[in-house]
Amino acid sequence: MTQASTLKFSQFLIKLGNGAAPEVFSAPCGLNSRGFSRTAATNDTNVPDCDNPDAPSWLERDVVSLSGQMTGSGVVADEDFDIWNSWFESGVSKTVHVTLGTRTWQGKAILSKLDITAQRGQRVTFSATLDSDGEIALQ
Repeated sequence: MTQASTLKFSQFLIKLGNGAAPEVFSAPCGLNSRGFSRTAATNDTNVPDCDNPDAPSWLERDVVSLSGQMTGSGVVADEDFDIWNSWFESGVSKTVHVTLGTRTWQGKAILSKLDITAQRGQRVTFSATLDSDGEIALQ
């Protein structure tokens, strides 16, 4: 039996660009969970059975658009929280990298949601949602 090659948590990163030329990417401290999802929006067409019009038909789908979303949550690292807050308040898109092992996707994203929560007796936590602003492509 051949065992699968797996990746550690540290090999899956969401890195934010600093906007400089050349742009430098870094992963802000504090994220304890990360996610990267891609979605295809589709249009459906109901295609009838020509030999039996009363039979259930099958749907055929066409991809209309693609989008990506990155999510993360963790503890508020005071030294890096201003990066998230400034980005959210600016309303601008930022270049991001999603790294998974040796793979890197790159594209622009908007920080569309920034939640801060706290519970007595625990550390302050936050979650962030980044929505693609154009293509997120494998480099």
